[in-house]
Amino acid sequence: MEYREIKESELNKELFSEFNRYQEVKECLRKVDGTWAAVKNPFTEQWQDEDYEVLIRCLKITIHTGGVVFGAFLHGVLKGFASVEGVPLGKQRNYLDLSSLHVSYDLRGKRTGRRLFQMASEWARLKGAQKLYISSHSSVETQAFYRAMGCVEAMEYDKEHVAREPFDCQLEFVLERKVILYIGISLDGYIADVNGGVGWLGGHDSGYTGDYGYGTFASQVDTVLMGYNTYEQVVTVLSPGEWVYADKKTYVLTHRDMEDKPGICFTREPLEVLLDRLKKEEGKGIWICGGSCLVGQLMEKNLIDEYHLTVMPVLLGKGIRLFPESENESLLKLISVQTENGVIDCIYRKRWI
Repeated sequence: MEYREIKESELNKELFSEFNRYQEVKECLRKVDGTWAAVKNPFTEQWQDEDYEVLIRCLKITIHTGGVVFGAFLHGVLKGFASVEGVPLGKQRNYLDLSSLHVSYDLRGKRTGRRLFQMASEWARLKGAQKLYISSHSSVETQAFYRAMGCVEAMEYDKEHVAREPFDCQLEFVLERKVILYIGISLDGYIADVNGGVGWLGGHDSGYTGDYGYGTFASQVDTVLMGYNTYEQVVTVLSPGEWVYADKKTYVLTHRDMEDKPGICFTREPLEVLLDRLKKEEGKGIWICGGSCLVGQLMEKNLIDEYHLTVMPVLLGKGIRLFPESENESLLKLISVQTENGVIDCIYRKRWI
């Protein structure tokens, strides 16, 4: 089975020529007096030509508006697909809508739907969503699938979905938080000079007052993770009189015995254990702030989801390198590039399909 993103140019009737939507339903879930119960509601469902025409139009709109469509192909033939909308939902705009997930009748029960759900969830997570929203078919079988994936009743119902499909079950799936390496770097790959200095951080014009996108990035994270050397540099050199991450929870990895400070936790917790715990907590992204030893450990374990690098117009020649030598290859996808006062701001994400 091949799983991949479907391009808009592929969306036509021929793509779905061997897709079988058939479903025989005997019972559906209904909320009765505040409690969900299975009630008899026998019917069969099968898509006709006009249904596929509507589907194709909808999937094209999904792609046009920043969403994605994934497909499962058996010997080149489409046997399953899922789509996630690119426009956030909810009062806090923290949901992305899993607008479709279907597997052909002849491939059900073979974990195809599970893999498509995982791909959709990963895409939404890397987009910064905290939850998936699912307005799902209320059949007992469909609900069993979503419950097995960890979905629960949505804390917030989307009115448009309810109005369009009043008998659907409104579900949500909590996504793990994104781990982001955000750091300034020289053109030749250093994060500090030979003395540990960072006075070279800046663009062409020394009087420039822009923030190189930091404000936008800072609003997307609420947790900072750093090594002890980075912490020491911040409190002794960069900002000795004020803790610059006061609005975020900071974790400093160290083997030293140190007492926690307001907003700062000094921890010996193993890196993988700590990150696994933090990713499952509700919140925004997790910022990997440095330094090179910490980054190397994360790269070895493939724990960085996004590389957000601010490349300065300087060649240091030597100093402290950001990326250590490694036996592992890391495939990345360029997401965006912007320039500001000679500085290049670029974002890469893991290539996972």
